[in-house]
Amino acid sequence: MLRDLLTRDGDGPADYAYVSSPLARARETMELLRKALGLDPAAYGVDLRLAEINYGGWEGFTLQEIEARDPGVLERRERDKWGFVAPGGESYRQVAARVATWYATVTRDTVVAAHGGVARALMANFHILPPEAATHADIAHGAVYVFAGSSVARYS
Repeated sequence: MLRDLLTRDGDGPADYAYVSSPLARARETMELLRKALGLDPAAYGVDLRLAEINYGGWEGFTLQEIEARDPGVLERRERDKWGFVAPGGESYRQVAARVATWYATVTRDTVVAAHGGVARALMANFHILPPEAATHADIAHGAVYVFAGSSVARYS
């Protein structure tokens, strides 16, 4: 599917830049897709700004466990999901700011292996969805998202 998308306008896989989040699952995805495209699996960039949203002290806990530890916290989060910061973590607003600094460095069409929080940040940054709506966007795992201008298309 990705090969078809990359070549639909007459380009080949080598005509694109490739960059990944530093997290292992994104890097593994990038290496698998580059190998499948006939490219050197290790020849891609890694950018810390593409890491998933940091949930700080919530990392590794289910929502049910978080709510049990701090009753009402999930309701408070839902009231301002864009601005809410988990203890020691970051908000979607902060993710969007760091992703925007990455995007400002992009000079050509780029294939990115990243995460749901990054996709949501891009949706807000590109005005595809208002920020609060972007935090609730359904991001499918294993799908290809093509951002172009102020639109996004999902292929799965």
